Amino acid sequence: MTTTKEKEILIDLGTVRIKEYDSLNVKIERLEEVQNPISKETASKWRFQGYADTILNALKLIVKKELLIDRKAINGLETYLKKVELCNAAVLEVMKE
Repeated sequence: MTTTKEKEILIDLGTVRIKEYDSLNVKIERLEEVQNPISKETASKWRFQGYADTILNALKLIVKKELLIDRKAINGLETYLKKVELCNAAVLEVMKE
């Protein structure tokens, strides 16, 4: 019987994380509310967002796809720009470490 080893979380940004996938790639996941179509229950689950070859490219992809921005909380250009600024600051902080 083989046991699967849980993949290590390399970077955790709260609602977005970067996990190791294999020796060549990392996996980007986002915590999202999903609804079960049968029972109509909602739950928070980590959903796949993409692969990247390096952690730096994964961070670039997070910024490019705006994965840290909650689109439901945006109600105008000013709040959008503030969210983008916070997203960029969070990614820059991780890059400093």
